[in-house]
Amino acid sequence: MNLLQTKQLVGISTLLATIMLASGCGGSSSSSDGDADTTVVSRGLITGFGSVYVNGVRFHTGSTQFSIDDDGGVESDLKVGMIVTVKGSKSDDGVNGHATHISYDNELKGPVTSIVYDNADPALATTASLGILAQPVTVNRDTTIDDDGGLTFETIKVNDVLEVSGYANDSGLLATHIELQADASEIEIKGHIDVGSLTSNSFTINGFPVSYDGTTPLDDIGFLTEGLFVEVEGELNLTGDILIARKIEGEHEGLDDDMDDAEVQGMIDDYDPNEDTFTILGQQVDATGAELYPSTLALADDLIVEAEGHIVNGILYADEVKQKGKKIKIYAPLSAVNTDSISFNFGSTDIVVRVDDRQTEIEDNITDTDISLMDLMTNDFVEMEAFDDGSGVINAVEIERETMDEFRVVAPVVEDGWNATDQTVVLLGAEFNLSAAVYEDEFDQNISADTFFGSLSPGKFIKIKDTDSNGIFDKAELDD
Repeated sequence: MNLLQTKQLVGISTLLATIMLASGCGGSSSSSDGDADTTVVSRGLITGFGSVYVNGVRFHTGSTQFSIDDDGGVESDLKVGMIVTVKGSKSDDGVNGHATHISYDNELKGPVTSIVYDNADPALATTASLGILAQPVTVNRDTTIDDDGGLTFETIKVNDVLEVSGYANDSGLLATHIELQADASEIEIKGHIDVGSLTSNSFTINGFPVSYDGTTPLDDIGFLTEGLFVEVEGELNLTGDILIARKIEGEHEGLDDDMDDAEVQGMIDDYDPNEDTFTILGQQVDATGAELYPSTLALADDLIVEAEGHIVNGILYADEVKQKGKKIKIYAPLSAVNTDSISFNFGSTDIVVRVDDRQTEIEDNITDTDISLMDLMTNDFVEMEAFDDGSGVINAVEIERETMDEFRVVAPVVEDGWNATDQTVVLLGAEFNLSAAVYEDEFDQNISADTFFGSLSPGKFIKIKDTDSNGIFDKAELDD
């Protein structure tokens, strides 16, 4: 099966430097949130905490019930990058809400049986293709990795037992979050029972064998049938090629049968260009009346999008479909360090990035130690990675203090955010002059300024570099 190759773009609002950077507590909300009067169900990527940020909405969690892998839980069990389902209400402002229930369920848990990096040196690689329970899993530099146990992108190895959250479709699983597991006896797989595989004591899910017997509990299902969507929990046999089921649970693929406000983020699957229909994480979507962002968006399988609309009889009729998926990156000296944020200054503009203990990992790569926000100082050179939550708040997920190196900004352009004549772009609210830049396409081939600017559209990610760290950005690339 081919490796996943996804064009991942993200929509971004203009940065609002004053937007609720100081309102980090998860519990109560203020009257400025507006009246929470629209019932909503939302499935997507956690992009930040201090409340829980999902699909561009800050869901307050003061009275939220949490479900973690079908058991009770608390907010601290969640991590940035996990795919969750939120039920609750959303305010008229569209960016605040209250969650009554948040549930998380991993997509896969098992040992790595193969790993292939796209570069012989893992430190230079951008993608790792894993095999876990015969499922193809793609991990890339946008995947969040829980570093408990020392796991990093470069150190993934065969026999590591990983828990994976991510976007699943017929091509495989694109990991948005992975964690190293200490217990190799707790194995899980999720998917449809393969047609033609079901017997009285076995079946396969995406080709991986599962064994069971008459004593195996069946939860939320009366009996097994081919094509049924299930989650199997158990342990592997001695040779590691059969999952011995301890429990088989029926899983609901969609969100709800009817809902006035529904949002789902994931990879497009089963796209029908004639009908403009597809599925995301099992939810059927009809996009015939949807506004696309960016307007040049071409829907296709494996594209990461967020669809928002209403559900009738189990079908989400989308009002908007937006491309999603990539991290914002800034490699530059800090201009300010505050109690809950850091800032970068470019020209006369500060780019403010929210920092939260629950979501942000901070390391000093010079001394190879974990540090806190208060250990950082103005003028420290850092490599920062973050998600834009869709409402203008930039949530840092990783900050690494490094020795001085080239300045770099990776971010999406906004509507009317470039000028081909002046060779300027606006990224994260700051204007950058690229008149001294060498331009490259997605394949690292030199192109003209006209070709570069002619390729831009709202939401398109670009990478700009100041290779001499002198304030002059001398390289600009179309990011893939």
